[in-house]
Amino acid sequence: MIQQPFEKIVESLAAKTPTPGGGAAAALAGSMGAALFLMVVRFSRGKKANVAREEDLARAETQLDGHVKRLLPMAERDCRSFDLVSAAYGMPKDDDAQKALRERAIQEAMVGAMVVPEEVLCMVRDVFAGMEGVVSCIGKAIVSDLASGAALLLAAAEGAFLNVRINATYLTNRELADKTMERARVVLAEIRRQQAAIAGAVDGMLA
Repeated sequence: MIQQPFEKIVESLAAKTPTPGGGAAAALAGSMGAALFLMVVRFSRGKKANVAREEDLARAETQLDGHVKRLLPMAERDCRSFDLVSAAYGMPKDDDAQKALRERAIQEAMVGAMVVPEEVLCMVRDVFAGMEGVVSCIGKAIVSDLASGAALLLAAAEGAFLNVRINATYLTNRELADKTMERARVVLAEIRRQQAAIAGAVDGMLA
């Protein structure tokens, strides 16, 4: 999916097809947000003002580069996981045995479709954690890119959370669904705090 021209990706999102959908879009937004974080860190390295922080910036660059690489395939993974849900719903249901087999397949596929956006949510949290220690190193000329990256990452997290939530709604295993939602809410709250901190710092620099 990520090897397609961007125009084709947008067309695919707009098409009347189950995938790609909101989960894939969230993963793509996360990739772009992480890439912007990586860009501002790279621009900040080698600056006189950051000589004492060069080691911290180098560490952040390595971490963020890894996060970008891990986020890139998540849009495709999201599509594949939900394609299994669609396939399960398309299974025959002519008798009780077929109905039982179909329902089991749906539930198993729903778990997979819930797990992938939860992974994206956690990845976004990790991206913010990788940036946290070097936000003060980012110069005024590129703080708009920093804040834009944070905004994209927040959008990715909100979208991923919604996809966790909707798939959890359809699970008959309520214990699993509730525990997953509890974890997801904690992670989303942390991401919201991280994004707000960056937004506040950038507002202060641009005031």
